[in-house]
Amino acid sequence: MADRVEPIFFPRSIAVIGASRHKGKVGYAILRNLLVNEFQGTLYPVNPNAESVQGIKAYPSIGDVPDQVDLAIVTIPADAALEAVEACGKKGVRGLVVITAGFREIGGIGVERENRLKELVKRYGMVLVGPNCMGVINTHPDVQMDATFAPTPPLRGHISFLSQSGALGVAILDHARNLKLGFAKFASLGNKADVSGNDLLMSWEDDPETKVILMYLENFGNPRNFVRIARRVTKKKPIVAVKAGRTEAGSRATVSHTGSLGGSDIAAEAAFTQTGVLRANSIEELFDYAMAFARQPLPNGRRVAIVTDAGGPAIMCTDFLIENGMEIATLSDATVASMRAWAPPEASLRNPVDLIASAGAAEYRKAVQAVLRDDGVDAVIVIYVPPIVTEEVAVASAIVEASRGSPKPVLCNFLGRSEESPGFVELVTNSIPSYLFPESAARTLAAMHRHRAYLERDEGTFPAFEVDRSAAGRIVAAARAAGRTRLRETEAMDLLKAYGFTTAKTRMAKDVNDAVAAAIAIGFPVVVKAVGPALVHKTESGAVALDLRDEKDVRAACARIAKRLEKAKVLREGFVVQEFVKGGRETIFGMVRDKVFGPLLAFGLGGIYVEYLKDVAFGLAPVTDMDARRMIRSIRTYPMLEGVRGEAPSDVPALEEALARLSLMVTDLEEIQEVDLNPVAALEAGNGVRVLDARILL
Repeated sequence: MADRVEPIFFPRSIAVIGASRHKGKVGYAILRNLLVNEFQGTLYPVNPNAESVQGIKAYPSIGDVPDQVDLAIVTIPADAALEAVEACGKKGVRGLVVITAGFREIGGIGVERENRLKELVKRYGMVLVGPNCMGVINTHPDVQMDATFAPTPPLRGHISFLSQSGALGVAILDHARNLKLGFAKFASLGNKADVSGNDLLMSWEDDPETKVILMYLENFGNPRNFVRIARRVTKKKPIVAVKAGRTEAGSRATVSHTGSLGGSDIAAEAAFTQTGVLRANSIEELFDYAMAFARQPLPNGRRVAIVTDAGGPAIMCTDFLIENGMEIATLSDATVASMRAWAPPEASLRNPVDLIASAGAAEYRKAVQAVLRDDGVDAVIVIYVPPIVTEEVAVASAIVEASRGSPKPVLCNFLGRSEESPGFVELVTNSIPSYLFPESAARTLAAMHRHRAYLERDEGTFPAFEVDRSAAGRIVAAARAAGRTRLRETEAMDLLKAYGFTTAKTRMAKDVNDAVAAAIAIGFPVVVKAVGPALVHKTESGAVALDLRDEKDVRAACARIAKRLEKAKVLREGFVVQEFVKGGRETIFGMVRDKVFGPLLAFGLGGIYVEYLKDVAFGLAPVTDMDARRMIRSIRTYPMLEGVRGEAPSDVPALEEALARLSLMVTDLEEIQEVDLNPVAALEAGNGVRVLDARILL
C-alpha cells in the first residue's frame, strides 16, 4: 500500500489544473505554496487563458504538457474537473488530488459526478485523494511539497496527520506552527472516493519519517479493516484520533438490553480501546498528546513526581493524575534529604515538591534533577506560576538543562502562559511540552502511560472452537422461512448449544398439561415463563415463576401467569419450562450489529438492574481470548466476580470462553441482528456458566 500512494506523496512532477494568476483563487494558492515551499520537482501550471502563471510557462491542457506528469492537482469546477481527470488518465498521470467540491457531499447530481470520478480513476489505474479536500503535504527534503491552499506553511517534523475536514485542516496547520510542531506528511481526504484513512495508516506504518499519526475522523470507510490495521500499526507508533459525531440522533429503537446500551459512538470507543488508538475528545487535546508523543519518551510506569512553586495547581494536578489511573510517586529518603540541603525551610519536599513562590531557576534545576534520579519516579510534571519578579525563560532553561539526557518524560505547566510566551518557546524548542493548565499535562501523561501499557500487553489469539454450523444454519433458515425475525426461546437455546454454550434445560409447552409433562421430564425444581410476541422483559410483566417444586406448583403458576396476562391484555403463545439453576452470579452477554462496525459485543453483571447500573463493557467481534479477558475485567463491579465478603469466586475463565463463543457465533451468522443473554449464571469457579434466558433477533 505504501507503493500505491507513492504518486501522491513522492511526485517528481506536478500539474496544477486551474493554476491562477489571481490571489484569492484556490489555483493561485496551491501553485504559490508549491513555489514558496520549494517543491523539488517540476511544476506545470495548466490554464488555457494564460501563457504563464506566477512566472512559470502554462499549458492549455494536461495533454499539452510535453513531459511525464506524476501528480495532478485539480481545482477547476466539478463538471470540467471530470473532463480533466479523463485527460489525466489518457496522459498517464499516476496520482490525482481533486480539490474541487460539488460531488457526493451535495447529493443528487453530486453523487453521479463522484461515481463517474471513481469509474475514471479505476479505468485508468490512477490513485485519488479527494474530491472536496484541501490537498496534501510531504516535508521530506527530497520532496518539499505543500500542495494545499493553507496560508500557513508547515514546519518539518515527524507527525503525519490525516483529516476528513479541509477547513479544519487549515486551522490545524496554523495551530501546529504556533506550537512549534512539525509534520512529515499531511493529507486532507475529503470524500475519500479512493484513498482512505486505512490506506494512509498502511502507508505510514513503516514510514521512517512518521513517528506519530494523528487523525480527524468523521466516519470509517471500512471499519473492520481499520480495526485490523490499527491493531498492528499502534504496536509500532502511537495513533491519536479525534472522532466527530458522538451522538446518533434518531437511532433505531431496540427491544433488547444490549440495543438500548449500545450505539455507534460506543462502537467507535470499543474499536479504539481494542486497537490501542488513543482517543482525544477535542482538537486541543489532540495537540496536547501530539506535543508529548513527538517530543518525549514514554514513561516506564505510572509513578509521577510533581515539582511546583504553588500548592493549588499541584493539588489539581494530583487529583487529575489519580483520576486517570496514575500514581503519585513516593520519593526516597535520600532524594528528600538531598533537596533539604538547599531548599528553604518552608518548602514541602515529599511530593508534590512545593518549592514555594520564591523559587527561581536554580531551585527548579536542582529539584527536577533530584526527582529524575529517584528510582521510584517514572515521570515528572513541572508546574511554574511565574511571579512578576522572576524571569520565566531562566526557569524554562533550568528545566531543559535538568532533564537533558534523562530517559524519563518531563512535561510542564507554565500556568497561564500560552504559546506566545517566551518560556513556552524556550521549552518546546528544546523538546519539552508545556501546557496552559495542569490538567492538560496530567491527562497527556496518562495517555502516554496507556500507550506504553498497550505496547506491552498480550493481544492473544482468536480461539478455535468445535461448533455445529450446520445445525445453527438450519435453525436460522427455519425462522426466516416462517417469516419470523425473532427466534423462539427454545430455538435460541438450541442455537447457543450448537455453538457450545451450556444452557438450562428448556422445553416448550402449549398449555398447562404440557407444562406439567415438561417439568416432570426436566426434573424439579423448575421455572415457568410465558412466551409471546410482546413478552420481551418477562419479569416486568409478571410472566415468570421460579423454584416450582412439584406438579401442583406448576399448575398454580401457569394459572396465575395466564390470569395476569389476560387482565393486562397481553397475548400469550404458551409456556417455556426450564430447570431452576440455583446459585451463581447473574451476568449479561449481548450483541447489537452496529450499522458501521458490525457486531458490537457487551458484557456486564446482569439481571433486572443492568439498564440502571450501566456497568457494561463493549468490544467488537471478532475478539481474541485476551480481548475477552480484558472486557470482563474492565467493568467496575468485576471484584464481585472474584468473590467479596467471603463469597466464593465465580468461574471467570468460563465467562471468557462464553464471550469468545458469542463472538464466533455472531461473526459466522450475519443474519443475527441482536442477542440478549440475560441472565447468564456464572457458577462457582470450576462449574462453568449457564444461559438461563435468551433473546435472538434476526
